[in-house]
Amino acid sequence: MKDEEWSSLATARVRALIIAAAASAALTALIYLGSRRLEHYDAALFGYTVASVIAFGAIIFRYAIWLRRPATRRYWLRGWQLFLDRKNLGRNLRSIVGTAFGNLVAQRFILRRSRTRWLMHALIMWGCIISAAITFPLVFGWIHFELEGARAYRAYLFGFPTVAVDGRSIVGWVIFHALDFTAIMVIAGCAIAIHRRLRDRGAIAMQQFALDFAPHLLLIAVSVSGLMLTVSSLWLGGYMYSFIALAHQALVIMTLFYLPFGKFFHIVQRPASIGVELYQNRGREMAQARCARCGAEFVAQAWLDDLKGVVRELGFDYRLKSGRTLQDYCPRCKRVMRGLAYAALAQRSGHD
Repeated sequence: MKDEEWSSLATARVRALIIAAAASAALTALIYLGSRRLEHYDAALFGYTVASVIAFGAIIFRYAIWLRRPATRRYWLRGWQLFLDRKNLGRNLRSIVGTAFGNLVAQRFILRRSRTRWLMHALIMWGCIISAAITFPLVFGWIHFELEGARAYRAYLFGFPTVAVDGRSIVGWVIFHALDFTAIMVIAGCAIAIHRRLRDRGAIAMQQFALDFAPHLLLIAVSVSGLMLTVSSLWLGGYMYSFIALAHQALVIMTLFYLPFGKFFHIVQRPASIGVELYQNRGREMAQARCARCGAEFVAQAWLDDLKGVVRELGFDYRLKSGRTLQDYCPRCKRVMRGLAYAALAQRSGHD
């Protein structure tokens, strides 16, 4: 790697560290303010809080480095540029909402592959999302409950009173045991994933333990230890509750630290696909590039120009003797040109 590239990489990492530190500081300030200056903060959850703040900064750091990649940066900037286009703001909003629902909420692209895989992803995804939506506000002191009367619990959001729930009602029981339900969802989804990876030949050929098994085993361990806390408190009279709580905390912290640099990071990357699909949708309406050989329209001119820019940034040179680049030809003509080049090479070899 050249000195200029090393310098550029070092500068990018320093900027990413500054952004990550600022993000962690902002989260710390929100925890302090949201818990009413730690009035509603539970000191027993300090380990979770520190791990969350560090993991959040690491996620921002990794995301900033990811955005530095030429293709990612180009898609990111173009997606925002298209979204903020005032002429198509309404259509862009509809496109984004439709993409978000289809790709992120319903995950239809997985359903087209297999119903079992869709069920697996849905159980893991929604189990983790609901768990995070419940756990983090409680850990940060943004939500807390106070007893009212003999049976009612009132929820407070950022210190402001909200609804009261009867702790012995069915609704109250479901709310207070929501994490148990999400734990069962995650265990079921991970079990399906591991079963598939142990039997599917395609998965067996490509899988790696650290990338494909470790994430599921971590999620299962976190979920099982969380369920053991409920079992200990309800049916075992608190037997070994402190040890289980400590083990659960250690597993959660391990998972949080794994999140920024392991397979879980695609959870953070996935929403960026909304901008990619928006680019593709708007690209069909833009001026189209014509193949330099057959004259057929094959892609948006803006997309082709972006591709050429990314290729140059990556240090590749696809210029031909004619003065054009390989990207100026449609896929069909590229195949024809490649075949002609192979035939000419074989003919030359035969003469030699």
